[in-house]
Amino acid sequence: MGCSNGVIVNTETSGLGARKRVLIADDDAAVCALLRLALGPLAEVTTVADAEAALGLLANDCGYDAIISDFMLPGISGLQFVERVRGECGARVPILMISGHGALGIGERARAAGADAFLEKPFTLAQLRGTVGAMLRQDNARVA
Repeated sequence: MGCSNGVIVNTETSGLGARKRVLIADDDAAVCALLRLALGPLAEVTTVADAEAALGLLANDCGYDAIISDFMLPGISGLQFVERVRGECGARVPILMISGHGALGIGERARAAGADAFLEKPFTLAQLRGTVGAMLRQDNARVA
């Protein structure tokens, strides 16, 4: 656990060589812990509790291989966050939006804002790993 500009940032790595990097913005500490645990075998995972903290990290480094954002975040919404990422980092980083709010049309709104994928909570470990794994492979294809 580290601190960057007064913001608590959790980063977990497996100690393997050139790892993919995933940034997660979610204000639910339990969700962040589960996502870190589930995605740890796939990538180095950094978690922050709000969009502003994520944007602060991205201001210094747009080099994440994937971003996961909750729909409902304190401060600016997940949709606004995605739009800002697209404006500041471009289309090169794949974004997954997640939401536990069952309102119709959230997935469509997420995609319209610039998200590449959407998962409704609760989702399975297989759905999460499959979606993020595909996003990380897609990122490889963009580089190649």
